Amino acid sequence: MVHSVVLIGNSKRREFVGFACWLCDQPQLRIDAHFATAADALAADDQILAQAELTIVLQSWSDQFTTEEAGALVGATLFRRLLCCYGPWCESDGRNRAVWPDAHRVPLRIARRIVEWEVLRLQRGEPAVPPTSARDEIFAYRLGEPEEWAPLPDYLNQTALVVGPDRVLRQTVADLLEEFGLHARATPLLDDHVDLTDTLEELSQAQVSLIVHDLDPWGEHLAASLDRVRYRFPQAEIVGTASMPDAGLSCETADVDLPYIVPKLDLDDSLRWMLHELSQPRRLPA
Repeated sequence: MVHSVVLIGNSKRREFVGFACWLCDQPQLRIDAHFATAADALAADDQILAQAELTIVLQSWSDQFTTEEAGALVGATLFRRLLCCYGPWCESDGRNRAVWPDAHRVPLRIARRIVEWEVLRLQRGEPAVPPTSARDEIFAYRLGEPEEWAPLPDYLNQTALVVGPDRVLRQTVADLLEEFGLHARATPLLDDHVDLTDTLEELSQAQVSLIVHDLDPWGEHLAASLDRVRYRFPQAEIVGTASMPDAGLSCETADVDLPYIVPKLDLDDSLRWMLHELSQPRRLPA
């Protein structure tokens, strides 16, 4: 089943380009209308918003939309689904602004997973979370079912390598991967200052299938480590992790071939979603 989508906002801003392209690539979604501003959407035919199964608003800065516009959009989509996907500059809005109800606010860093979750709810015929929901209700709604947090069968007993300069973060990511069913090892950056010969030889024989490489702070030092990792483990899927995996970092790492950059603020959920995505068959361009 294909679900209708209305998009509001500037999808050409660099923080939203990847997300907008991903939306267009989803076979279960069809973008029926795209408005540059909330005013344009509210001035159009009332049935466009009323009939859309999912309305997605792209918010780049804190005061981009007024309380009146947000309220009107909530009212126009009251029995449908409305998501305001906000970029990194709006992360603190929930503490110092009350433009959008919490039920509709979604950080861009986890927007793909939330959209997939809403599509799954649509397919099940389940209602959207009400705009009056409390934060604990929203958390429970987006948490999913208990079985969705079990070890991932596609990755059971596979070997993963976590690489980065921060020892605590390396171990945290490795522990999460262990919970998902993988055998995880953690090492510092691969550079000329650390002798990891024995560890690398051991891992080479273990057939590493996944590598999570820290990208903070991005520069020549990390790029060199990433190149060495790719050379040592050519068969492994390599993903990055960063504090702010926005389009700026994506541009800087454009030539590095990283299919996913996982936000450190949402490691558990985003790592699980990323592994699920990697396990799916790759779709070829039409």
